[in-house]
Amino acid sequence: MTETGHGSNVRGIKTTATYDKETDSIIIHTPGKNDNKEYIGNALHSTMASVFAQLIVDGKNHGVHAILVTIRDNNHNLTPGVTIEDNGYKLGLNGVDNGKIWFHQVKVPRENLLNKYGDIIADGTYHSDIKNPNKRFFTMLGTLVGGRICVARAGLGGAKKSLAIAVKHALQRRQFNDSIKIQEDLLMDYPSHQLRLTPAIASCYVYDVALTHIMKVYSDPKIEDKRKIKTQVAGLKSIITWFANDTIQECREACGGKGYLLENQIADLKGDVDIFTTFEGDNHVLLQLAAKGVLSDFTSEFNSAGFVAVLKLLGEQIGDKINTINPTYTNNVDTAHLYSAKFHTHAFDYRTRRLTYTVAMRIKDYIKKGVPSYQAFLKVQTHLLALGKAYSVAFAYATFVDFTETIVDQKNKTLFQKLGTLYALHELRKDASWYLEQGYISGTKSKALRQRVERLSTELRPHIGVLVDGFGIPKHCMQAPIAK
Repeated sequence: MTETGHGSNVRGIKTTATYDKETDSIIIHTPGKNDNKEYIGNALHSTMASVFAQLIVDGKNHGVHAILVTIRDNNHNLTPGVTIEDNGYKLGLNGVDNGKIWFHQVKVPRENLLNKYGDIIADGTYHSDIKNPNKRFFTMLGTLVGGRICVARAGLGGAKKSLAIAVKHALQRRQFNDSIKIQEDLLMDYPSHQLRLTPAIASCYVYDVALTHIMKVYSDPKIEDKRKIKTQVAGLKSIITWFANDTIQECREACGGKGYLLENQIADLKGDVDIFTTFEGDNHVLLQLAAKGVLSDFTSEFNSAGFVAVLKLLGEQIGDKINTINPTYTNNVDTAHLYSAKFHTHAFDYRTRRLTYTVAMRIKDYIKKGVPSYQAFLKVQTHLLALGKAYSVAFAYATFVDFTETIVDQKNKTLFQKLGTLYALHELRKDASWYLEQGYISGTKSKALRQRVERLSTELRPHIGVLVDGFGIPKHCMQAPIAK
């Protein structure tokens, strides 16, 4: 799918697939030097490729479709018209070869068109049950959702393994104390070390639950309309793969020089997981996709409900305003309040609603001034990124809260609720500047959030070993000497 000159712009790829009626075949062609396929997995070894190209039938471009193309014969020689080059060594994942592919008038049978959403029928005409080209394009791209879930899970797996290694090391490694006569202190007993690793462990549990939920929904054949899932997955893939890279780096440092050694496996995880921030969709692009999905729902609600929707929004805004200007709320630092899922949910939802409304109003104002919609979206791009992140965090947390309610064992439920609380307070603390700007929290409350994150990280210290064991990493995958 990816092309050197066009990157994430799938709709704009230049490779063509032109139907030739005389021979009842499709001709795949790379029109320019930079229109080649780039970063294609297994390019140096595969015999067949699924090539995305602009399908042209009777001189009309019907948009991007996928066609199966044989690229090597039975003797493993390149087929005529196919040129392949190696991408060379990468930062990681060098066990997978990646290459560049050019096609020069490569002919394949008409039947090689993957025709679930669009087909060239026997009389040589194009047919699709999805008449709208835009809807057809985005329906076809829906197949990428499964890949994005897998990439997010793979990144999360890297974070889990790094944390398991770092924690097991910290439960053995001793360093410093206030007396040379007694045993040195365990790394894991230092509050700073707890703060570095424990919120990340909580995040792993939250994201694991969110991804497990979304996998079930995505795989459910009874749910035909997957548009909302696309929005959710685009956001989750972004925040989770960024989280994974940040966590792996923190774990590397938490293990000191030992973490830098290849034998302790974190170094390879750094290289291998890094690509996930741009693989199966660049995270910045995907966050904008998520934000546009949120805006679409916002617009649809207004268009369908009209005056009722306006009243509902005004009611929410008034309610939010009362909360945010109420000193009792903005200064409330009681433990029961700060640990309440109701507070966390309201804070995350408030941020999402506020960002949705303000970005929608900004776009509307630009369009009113005559700015084309594409340019209007460009002008609010950073705002869209903030909305995409806010929406994704709110969705992940809400999914986790729902999950904890299903836990029967009371001790496990209490532990999971504490993990959810730590995740929520840590996320709120990370974006404290925004909440302070909005008047949603006071300086006193912001300080309390930080203190509670530290306290929860310490409270979870007795469970830290059990929590990383709970990741379920097989023993044969935990070969780091410092983790044994």
